[in-house]
Amino acid sequence: MNAFVRLLYALLIAGAVTAFSGVAINSFYQPPKTPSYPSVNYSYDNPAYKQQQDDYQKAIDKHDKDEKTYYRNVTYTLMPIAVLAALTGFYLIRKRSEVIGEGLALGGVAISIYAIIMASLADARILRFIAVTLLLIVALLAAHFRFMSSSNKKPKIPIY
Repeated sequence: MNAFVRLLYALLIAGAVTAFSGVAINSFYQPPKTPSYPSVNYSYDNPAYKQQQDDYQKAIDKHDKDEKTYYRNVTYTLMPIAVLAALTGFYLIRKRSEVIGEGLALGGVAISIYAIIMASLADARILRFIAVTLLLIVALLAAHFRFMSSSNKKPKIPIY
Protein backbone atom coordinates (compact mmCIF):
# COMPACT_ATOMS: atom_id res chain seq x y z
CA MET A 1 0.00 0.00 0.00
CA ASN A 2 2.84 2.38 0.81
CA ALA A 3 4.32 1.98 -2.69
CA PHE A 4 0.92 2.74 -4.24
CA VAL A 5 0.52 5.92 -2.19
CA ARG A 6 4.05 7.00 -3.15
CA LEU A 7 3.16 6.44 -6.81
CA LEU A 8 0.02 8.52 -6.45
CA TYR A 9 1.96 11.39 -4.90
CA ALA A 10 4.61 11.19 -7.64
CA LEU A 11 1.87 11.31 -10.30
CA LEU A 12 0.21 14.22 -8.50
CA ILE A 13 3.48 16.17 -8.54
CA ALA A 14 4.03 15.30 -12.22
CA GLY A 15 0.54 16.50 -13.12
CA ALA A 16 0.97 19.68 -11.09
CA VAL A 17 4.31 20.48 -12.75
CA THR A 18 2.85 19.89 -16.21
CA ALA A 19 -0.27 21.96 -15.49
CA PHE A 20 1.86 24.76 -14.03
CA SER A 21 4.00 24.84 -17.18
CA GLY A 22 1.00 24.94 -19.49
CA VAL A 23 -0.84 27.61 -17.51
CA ALA A 24 2.32 29.72 -17.12
CA ILE A 25 2.97 29.72 -20.86
CA ASN A 26 -0.65 30.51 -21.66
CA SER A 27 -0.71 33.30 -19.05
CA PHE A 28 2.39 35.10 -20.28
CA TYR A 29 2.32 34.21 -23.99
CA GLN A 30 -1.16 34.33 -25.48
CA PRO A 31 -2.07 32.50 -28.68
CA PRO A 32 -3.12 34.65 -31.64
CA LYS A 33 -6.77 35.66 -31.70
CA THR A 34 -8.99 34.12 -34.36
CA PRO A 35 -10.43 36.73 -36.73
CA SER A 36 -14.16 37.19 -36.43
CA TYR A 37 -16.38 36.24 -39.30
CA PRO A 38 -17.94 39.21 -41.09
CA SER A 39 -21.44 39.76 -39.78
CA VAL A 40 -22.78 42.15 -42.40
CA ASN A 41 -25.33 40.48 -44.66
CA TYR A 42 -24.71 41.06 -48.32
CA SER A 43 -26.14 39.27 -51.28
CA TYR A 44 -23.76 36.85 -52.98
CA ASP A 45 -23.65 38.79 -56.22
CA ASN A 46 -22.68 42.04 -54.46
CA PRO A 47 -19.01 43.06 -54.98
CA ALA A 48 -18.81 44.28 -51.36
CA TYR A 49 -19.59 40.73 -50.21
CA LYS A 50 -16.80 39.32 -52.37
CA GLN A 51 -14.33 41.89 -50.97
CA GLN A 52 -15.43 41.10 -47.43
CA GLN A 53 -14.90 37.36 -47.97
CA ASP A 54 -11.46 37.94 -49.54
CA ASP A 55 -10.41 40.09 -46.58
CA TYR A 56 -11.63 37.42 -44.18
CA GLN A 57 -9.73 34.69 -46.05
CA LYS A 58 -6.52 36.76 -45.90
CA ALA A 59 -7.03 37.26 -42.15
CA ILE A 60 -7.54 33.50 -41.67
CA ASP A 61 -4.38 32.70 -43.67
CA LYS A 62 -2.37 35.17 -41.57
CA HIS A 63 -3.85 33.70 -38.38
CA ASP A 64 -2.86 30.17 -39.44
CA LYS A 65 0.71 31.31 -40.07
CA ASP A 66 0.84 33.17 -36.73
CA GLU A 67 -0.59 30.14 -34.93
CA LYS A 68 2.12 27.85 -36.30
CA THR A 69 4.73 30.35 -35.15
CA TYR A 70 3.08 30.42 -31.72
CA TYR A 71 3.16 26.61 -31.42
CA ARG A 72 6.80 26.55 -32.51
CA ASN A 73 7.73 29.16 -29.90
CA VAL A 74 5.82 27.26 -27.21
CA THR A 75 7.81 24.14 -28.11
CA TYR A 76 11.05 26.10 -27.76
CA THR A 77 9.88 27.24 -24.33
CA LEU A 78 8.71 23.81 -23.16
CA MET A 79 11.89 21.89 -23.96
CA PRO A 80 14.15 23.71 -21.47
CA ILE A 81 11.39 23.53 -18.85
CA ALA A 82 11.23 19.76 -19.36
CA VAL A 83 15.00 19.45 -18.99
CA LEU A 84 14.99 21.63 -15.87
CA ALA A 85 12.18 19.64 -14.24
CA ALA A 86 13.85 16.33 -15.08
CA LEU A 87 17.31 17.38 -13.89
CA THR A 88 15.87 18.71 -10.63
CA GLY A 89 14.01 15.43 -10.22
CA PHE A 90 17.15 13.37 -10.85
CA TYR A 91 19.04 15.44 -8.32
CA LEU A 92 16.33 14.97 -5.71
CA ILE A 93 16.14 11.22 -6.37
CA ARG A 94 19.84 10.96 -5.62
CA LYS A 95 19.43 13.05 -2.45
CA ARG A 96 16.77 10.63 -1.13
CA SER A 97 13.74 12.82 -1.70
CA GLU A 98 12.45 10.12 -3.98
CA VAL A 99 8.73 10.90 -4.25
CA ILE A 100 9.29 14.57 -5.11
CA GLY A 101 12.19 13.66 -7.40
CA GLU A 102 10.17 11.02 -9.20
CA GLY A 103 7.29 13.44 -9.58
CA LEU A 104 9.52 16.10 -11.07
CA ALA A 105 11.20 13.58 -13.39
CA LEU A 106 7.79 12.33 -14.54
CA GLY A 107 6.73 15.95 -14.95
CA GLY A 108 9.72 16.41 -17.27
CA VAL A 109 8.50 13.43 -19.29
CA ALA A 110 4.97 14.84 -19.47
CA ILE A 111 6.23 18.29 -20.49
CA SER A 112 8.30 16.61 -23.23
CA ILE A 113 5.12 14.96 -24.51
CA TYR A 114 3.43 18.37 -24.42
CA ALA A 115 6.34 19.78 -26.46
CA ILE A 116 5.90 17.02 -29.04
CA ILE A 117 2.22 17.91 -29.40
CA MET A 118 3.02 21.60 -29.85
CA ALA A 119 5.73 20.81 -32.42
CA SER A 120 3.23 18.64 -34.30
CA LEU A 121 0.69 21.46 -34.32
CA ALA A 122 3.41 23.78 -35.64
CA ASP A 123 4.12 21.22 -38.38
CA ALA A 124 7.83 21.49 -37.54
CA ARG A 125 9.38 18.11 -38.35
CA ILE A 126 12.91 18.83 -37.12
CA LEU A 127 11.64 20.42 -33.92
CA ARG A 128 9.32 17.44 -33.36
CA PHE A 129 12.28 15.08 -33.79
CA ILE A 130 14.28 17.07 -31.23
CA ALA A 131 11.34 16.97 -28.80
CA VAL A 132 10.97 13.19 -29.25
CA THR A 133 14.71 12.75 -28.69
CA LEU A 134 14.42 14.81 -25.52
CA LEU A 135 11.52 12.62 -24.38
CA LEU A 136 13.55 9.48 -25.00
CA ILE A 137 16.55 10.78 -23.06
CA VAL A 138 14.46 12.03 -20.12
CA ALA A 139 12.42 8.81 -19.96
CA LEU A 140 15.52 6.60 -20.05
CA LEU A 141 17.26 8.67 -17.38
CA ALA A 142 14.13 8.70 -15.22
CA ALA A 143 13.91 4.92 -15.40
CA HIS A 144 17.63 4.59 -14.72
CA PHE A 145 17.58 6.81 -11.64
CA ARG A 146 14.33 5.31 -10.36
CA PHE A 147 15.33 1.68 -10.60
CA MET A 148 18.99 2.02 -9.73
CA SER A 149 19.34 0.42 -6.31
CA SER A 150 21.87 1.64 -3.77
CA SER A 151 23.99 -1.49 -4.33
CA ASN A 152 24.12 -0.78 -8.09
CA LYS A 153 25.32 2.82 -7.83
CA LYS A 154 28.93 1.85 -8.49
CA PRO A 155 29.37 -0.44 -11.45
CA LYS A 156 31.11 -3.68 -10.59
CA ILE A 157 33.69 -4.95 -13.00
CA PRO A 158 33.70 -8.73 -13.13
CA ILE A 159 37.10 -10.29 -12.58
CA TYR A 160 37.65 -13.54 -14.44
